[in-house]
Parts: sequence; structure tokens; C-alpha cells
Amino acid sequence: MHRPLPLRLLLLLFLLLAGCGVPKSQYDAAVADGQKARAEKTESDAKSASLAAAKQAELDDAKAKLAEAEGKASATDDATRAELEELRRQKAAAEARLKLFEDFLAKFKKMIEAGKLDITVRRGQIVLALGTDILFDTGKTEIKPDGKVALGEVAEALRGVTGRRFQVAGHTDTLPIKTKEFPSNWELSAARAVAVVKLLVEKGVKSDAVSAAGYAEYDPAQGNATDKGRAKNRRIEIVIVPNIEDLVKMPELGRPKEPVKPKK
Repeated sequence: MHRPLPLRLLLLLFLLLAGCGVPKSQYDAAVADGQKARAEKTESDAKSASLAAAKQAELDDAKAKLAEAEGKASATDDATRAELEELRRQKAAAEARLKLFEDFLAKFKKMIEAGKLDITVRRGQIVLALGTDILFDTGKTEIKPDGKVALGEVAEALRGVTGRRFQVAGHTDTLPIKTKEFPSNWELSAARAVAVVKLLVEKGVKSDAVSAAGYAEYDPAQGNATDKGRAKNRRIEIVIVPNIEDLVKMPELGRPKEPVKPKK
């Protein structure tokens, strides 16, 4: 895959080209490459800032709800105290998710800028997405050398995340496959997810914290009408699975209370 040259190298190249009397077409191509690199970096920075802002808004909302409840401090009944405790718990969970998201942005900054990985938030979950074109050859499940290096960096970061589970999800575009090994994209996407799970475990991620799933072409990130859209859909996602207690406090399960008998 062609990647734009680093900006400093491009600037040096411009000066050399200008001083050596090279053809104008080559000079224009170098200038265009530099402009493309600058535009892609700006787009990456804007995307990261937008996602961080969304997580910050989630935290601000939790803080606002807690402040509103604390404003009712004059009430001392059990229901109000329980509501305050639940809001404090939600605020702490939102702070933890925001910190995890910001940590991932920092750890994967180089991979994001190199176009190897995207960090997104889908359905309220933090998702690390790697294009399968980096990881696999067409119709194959053996991870390529460059893919192993990329997944090694991901594994290093995941090892530092405690108390979380990760689901590795394989996705394809809509182009069909029908081989003896892979009768459909279901088998291909699932097998690729399993291959990634095995490598992550080999690199030190706890085996009881990771699972695999295959979605075939049925959970696209973009449309499949263009080559660019299909390339985005051919991906491996590593989903940071939220703890259920972070989402909703489950009611206590047990024997139902005896109904209060009316006084005679």
C-alpha cells in the first residue's frame, strides 16, 4: 500500500527538486504528495478530537445528573440515597471509559497516523479497527508479517487493560467467496477472528478475556458501492466489551417480599 512520505522529508525533497532543474511534472507530484500527507494528518487529528469530545460529553452528562441529584440533599429517604449512589457509580464508570479511550488514542497515535488502525465508538463501545488488507491476503486466514507486527502492538496495549473483556470480530465486504475451506463469508470472517485471537493470546493477552466472532458482510462500516467503502468493510474489530454493571444496575434477585397485610 502506498503511504505519503513524512512531511520533513517531503520539504527537503522539494528543495532538492527545485535546485536540480527536474521536470515540472515530478515537482508537481512531490508537492501533491506533501499536500495529501498534510490533509490526511489533519483529518486524523480532527477525527480523534471529535471522538474524545463525544466521550467527554458522556462524562459531563453523568456529572450534571449527579449534581442535580445532590441538589436534593434535603431528602433523606432510602430511594434518594440509592439514586445518589447509582449516579456516583455511573460518573465513575464514565470517567474510567474516557480515560481508557484517551489512553488508547495516545498509545496508538503512530498506528493511526500510519493508516494501520482506527479507533471509533460504535454503539457506545470503544472499537479498534484494523483493515484485513494489512492482516491477510485475499481469501486467506494466515496473518501476514506486517499484520503480526501491528497486532503485537495492539496486544501490548491490551495487556495493560484490567477488568475488561475483548471481542475480536471479523468482517468482510459483499464480494462472495465459495471454496472448500470457506463456503461463505461467514466461515472466512470467523476463521480470521479466531486467528487474531490466537495471536493476541500468544502475545500475552489473557485467554479468558478474549473471544471471537464472525459477522461476514452483515455489519458494514460503510457502503459497498465503491472500492474505498469495501476496503473499509474488510476489517478486524477489537471491541472493548463494557462491563454490564457500568451500563445498568440490575435489580436484586431473590424471594419476593411478603405482602403487607392490612391492619384490621
